Amino acid sequence: MDHKTYCNQFSETVRERRALMEQAGQYREARAERHAAQAGKAWDCTRGHAWDDTLSATQNVRCMNCASQRRETQTQRLQEFAALRGGALLSESYVDAATPLRWQCAFGHVWEARPAAIDREWCPDCVRERVYDTVSHAQRG
Repeated sequence: MDHKTYCNQFSETVRERRALMEQAGQYREARAERHAAQAGKAWDCTRGHAWDDTLSATQNVRCMNCASQRRETQTQRLQEFAALRGGALLSESYVDAATPLRWQCAFGHVWEARPAAIDREWCPDCVRERVYDTVSHAQRG
């Protein structure tokens, strides 16, 4: 592969990646584009967090400050959700919507469930024992 072919291919890759990032509407490039994928770039998110990284490293990566804040917010939201049901979130922190977390209901049952599904499915043992209605989550006396 000659230098000219490589540069054209690299330029197309850069354009594709930039289009994806612009399409997401969350990130913009703070400095002019450099020639090589390993060249450092300055990035900043819409909340003003800034970081330096390579173009290849930023593909599929979001602002780590925003990601950390989102995890803390999600963990707190899930803890409050469990408390409303008389239970508790036993896992230390939220990873993502697909990663199962450990939960405990008001009756001490412990199970794992994905955060994305927990508002639809509470304690499976209580559901089997008909202690909770699966739709309303109302505790039956």
